[in-house]
Amino acid sequence: MELCFIGGGHVLKGELDDIFEELTKKIKANAKVLVVPFATEVSNYDSWMVNLKQAFSTYTNTTLSLLHEDLSKNEMEDLINESDVLYLIGGRPEKLLQLIEEKELARSIENFPGLLIGYSAGALAFCKDCLLTKDDDYPESLVIKGLGLVDFSVEVHYNEASDDELSTLSSARRIYALPDGSAIFYKEGKLHKKVNDVILFESKKKSMV
Repeated sequence: MELCFIGGGHVLKGELDDIFEELTKKIKANAKVLVVPFATEVSNYDSWMVNLKQAFSTYTNTTLSLLHEDLSKNEMEDLINESDVLYLIGGRPEKLLQLIEEKELARSIENFPGLLIGYSAGALAFCKDCLLTKDDDYPESLVIKGLGLVDFSVEVHYNEASDDELSTLSSARRIYALPDGSAIFYKEGKLHKKVNDVILFESKKKSMV
């Protein structure tokens, strides 16, 4: 398993171009990409798929499918097992994690042998501690249980206004802060690639990766 954590950014505005260029080295021809949209509302599924199909349009014979929440557990597991890449989209991470639990999909994701891509909320969900820092949606910072695929946490859509909060939260965990357009790749127990600026908060100290 390899994981890609994307901090955010608009794919049709070119803000993820550097990340998708790196992904071309990871995603083979004829790959099957399964989009996991549980972090957002069903009404948003179509627009996400339109954007992602555009983003993957230059990949050789790549096909995109949607893991619709109305499918049965067995149908979902079959789709996951048939795929080469899982792409967990953005939205509300607590909604994403709740549906993964309800559909009993955590083990299928944990055992997935291919590439796992988490965008925004999807990236947060991969972590042991899923951090929800203060913003318009969350008046107070929260730490909820994530999937535990890695022992660090990430901050998505990072900006320096969150530094004090992230510094405090870093007393108990390592945090990679990802601005829009930035990403990290994690494989075999270590971070082995970053795309654009990535900031590390650890033991209340801030540094560039």
